[in-house]
Amino acid sequence: MDMLMVKSLNKTYEGKVKTQALSEINLAIKKGEFVGIMGPSGSGKTTLLNMVSTIDAPSSGEVIIGGTNPYQLKASQLAAFRRRQLGFVFQDFNLLDTLTVAENIVLPLTLDKQSLKLMDAKLKTLAQRLGIQEILNKRTYEISGGQKQRAAIARAMITSPSLLLADEPTGALDSNSSRIVMEMLEAINRSDETTMLLVSHDPVAASYCHRVVFIRDGRLDHEIRRGESRQEFFHRIMDSLAITGRESS
Repeated sequence: MDMLMVKSLNKTYEGKVKTQALSEINLAIKKGEFVGIMGPSGSGKTTLLNMVSTIDAPSSGEVIIGGTNPYQLKASQLAAFRRRQLGFVFQDFNLLDTLTVAENIVLPLTLDKQSLKLMDAKLKTLAQRLGIQEILNKRTYEISGGQKQRAAIARAMITSPSLLLADEPTGALDSNSSRIVMEMLEAINRSDETTMLLVSHDPVAASYCHRVVFIRDGRLDHEIRRGESRQEFFHRIMDSLAITGRESS
């Protein structure tokens, strides 16, 4: 079953100079797949992610998530759909400084008016899995970047989303923290069968995916699939980046 279907997706930004950001994108991602999107700066990676995450509407074409076209929902329905079906992990963590780590993590459940008992149970389970029990009562400015990103992953996973969307999740982290974060995402994908879509310029991060789709000038260029060896996949990703144009950011 396809968790995500993108059909003939186009995005045009109007202005003095009309910009075609995406052209005829067709992409299907099966339930439980972990897919990376890579390409040069300005190629349309983040634009595509913004269409899938319902942050920005397509000019034409369709986005179907778990059988639902979110762009056909009313505003209140869309807010609930986004909160329950989608999980988000960003480069800059998007945690609120005024809340503790625990309060940040359970925020989606608070907005959904879930019971305190359920929140507490889910928080304890996730905190244990992600190794962040000791920082739950700290404020975000008291913890490291790697801990912030693990807290952000916990917040994204607390609603048990159908689709996790990660935009440069290792972009602000050192190599060791990046590895820990990607290993956690890989473990969650494997154990919970959470479908994941990762946008990254980092070939090491992308090597944790099942396949990587390369985008260039707003069009899908080609894709490669991982075999048994992540190291070998990493080298093939590097080769593909050299062909499609290396990242400048």
